[in-house]
Amino acid sequence: MGMHRIRKILEQKEGLRLEFKLASTEFLPDNLFESICAMLNREGGDIFLGVKDDGTLSGIRPEYIDRITSDLVNLSNNPSKLDPPFILHPKVYEFEGKSILHIAVPQSSEVHKCGKNIYDRGHQGDYKVTQLSHIALLYNRKRNYYSEAIIYPALTLSDFKPELFTIARNLSGIIMPTIHGWVSVMNNY
Repeated sequence: MGMHRIRKILEQKEGLRLEFKLASTEFLPDNLFESICAMLNREGGDIFLGVKDDGTLSGIRPEYIDRITSDLVNLSNNPSKLDPPFILHPKVYEFEGKSILHIAVPQSSEVHKCGKNIYDRGHQGDYKVTQLSHIALLYNRKRNYYSEAIIYPALTLSDFKPELFTIARNLSGIIMPTIHGWVSVMNNY
């Protein structure tokens, strides 16, 4: 992300897809994972640590960056904090002489919980979803966007173009060359 784009984002107000949070200590902000969970459950978005609610830079002290980054990555992979886990990859930027951390949160195909609670994102922030009818709506919204969990019993491998498997495998290898297990799998059809 370029400095011009960061400047444009910081000029915006917080909303459905944008959240600013202070990071004035070596610890993650208390409600950070509620925001991450809510964004995963809605449309995704951008979270900036080291920025006040009004978009003013406060920065993160350089000696805190490594711990905050490490804690964020580790906790995003911890199902007692974020369930199902969703590993995030924050990036540190030096902007106007201050360090800030950008967390790009994509929209997820699954419904996530922070602790034992489900959160959804609204224009005014993160909301705990407790009513069963609202939880059902959240699952239904996800199901309408994503078909990966739908089983098509009549579908067979012959319904797919074999060359698409090779293309998808090659793309996976480019994005995650050393950790994606599908890269080494052969076409067996």
